[in-house]
Amino acid sequence: MFELESKAIHNSDGADYQLLIVSGDLGIAIIGQLKDELLAALQAHDHVVLDMASVTAVDYSVLQLLCSANKYAQKQGKLFQLKNQCTDAFVDRAQSLGFFRDRACNEAEDSGKCLWIPENLKDEDAHAGCTAKRF
Repeated sequence: MFELESKAIHNSDGADYQLLIVSGDLGIAIIGQLKDELLAALQAHDHVVLDMASVTAVDYSVLQLLCSANKYAQKQGKLFQLKNQCTDAFVDRAQSLGFFRDRACNEAEDSGKCLWIPENLKDEDAHAGCTAKRF
């Protein structure tokens, strides 16, 4: 079952952001709801973080939505990041569908923010990046 929780995070270093915590299966059945939540968060906040620690499955439509959310954020001068995405559910699906790449696509505003370049995937809770896990 899909669940989403939204929290405003206020850090002492001034790096405030909106945290969206998702859990369960992320697939076509919930894509509309997830899109609406991401869009609302990105319209209301300059920095949005999607925490995927409790995600049990991810399908193609969600990977496409994450890419679109990232492109939208960059075009709006905002920051969209994933957190705890170095899970088997996320990495296995993204890798099997060919999402990971060596360089950003032509539509990327900033290649350093591309979600699909392994070196850009950071998971602070586990290690410096997903690259140590899979690639």
